[in-house]
Amino acid sequence: MPKRVTIQAIAQKLGIHFTTVGRGLRNDPRLTKATVQKIQKTAAEMGYQPDPHARAMAAHRQAVRPSTEHGNLVMLTPQLSSTAGNIYLEGARKRARELGYQVEEIAWRDPELLTGARLTQILRSRGAAGLLVYHGTSDVPLMRRLKLDWSLFPAVSLGTSLLWPPLHQVSVNHYRNTRQLVRKLMTLGYRRIGFFVDAELNAIRTDSSWRAGYLVEMERHGAVPPPLYRKNDHYEESVIRDWIRENQLDAVITDFPYAAERLISLCGQKVPEEMGVGTLHAGNQVSSSVSGIDQHLPKVGEMGVNFLVNLIHTHERGIPELPQRLLQEGTWSEGSTVRRQS
Repeated sequence: MPKRVTIQAIAQKLGIHFTTVGRGLRNDPRLTKATVQKIQKTAAEMGYQPDPHARAMAAHRQAVRPSTEHGNLVMLTPQLSSTAGNIYLEGARKRARELGYQVEEIAWRDPELLTGARLTQILRSRGAAGLLVYHGTSDVPLMRRLKLDWSLFPAVSLGTSLLWPPLHQVSVNHYRNTRQLVRKLMTLGYRRIGFFVDAELNAIRTDSSWRAGYLVEMERHGAVPPPLYRKNDHYEESVIRDWIRENQLDAVITDFPYAAERLISLCGQKVPEEMGVGTLHAGNQVSSSVSGIDQHLPKVGEMGVNFLVNLIHTHERGIPELPQRLLQEGTWSEGSTVRRQS
């Protein structure tokens, strides 16, 4: 069996320190591109392959030993202290601490960062080991203006609204969560279930997954009431009441608790005595008693860090050729806006 080519052997051939070879094989941004290319070309010519046993041992040591400081991760958000962004950040920071990292938040919508290479400079100067990217806005073209050298960083997007660049993604499973909510309402005895969500959020933020999940599950049970879409959170009382009455709805699904609460105040029905209301954003992260699906958003932040640290360890940077998607499923949160039907 031929002897395994080591990092030390590559370093000896190039006349450089073995730690520099290791950095070159990891595409370390602290090295020049010419140096990285020279190291990787020599390694390929010598037939170098990473030692899987060494990687397994390193992973084991990291799991059993107390974590030490490895560096900074940066979460790019459209604006500081956004609601969903904060919830993702909570989970991300918790998991990062366990792995020996810190997470810093930077608002990428700052005009100075959008219009030049300033953000890349800031990230490099702060030693960013990897990026968590949260788009969190309906302004789809905005991110395309972000002049960031993605090739320098491992990156993972949180949520489904980031359309560019096509990064690896961690998100809640909007499609299956919606189907789960419909099934739960059916189990409680509801049959005429309406669908009331923001049109733009459904199309852009979830890639129409809410609508798809609703229609697929409802079609299994017969006729489907026509969905009612609102725009820019505009609520018209007469339209809502006519829609409920004409379709004889006994329950309504909404996207957010605030939409559910607004619907309850305008619908002209007693909830849950005359009509049930369920939301796709329920649970511990919202200060609401609306029944529905808890999406476990902090868990998405934790999963994002796990994914990102794996990219760091495997030295994967830039926009991936084949982006991967990791989905977190939600669970039922009881609330007080539905009840079992007789």
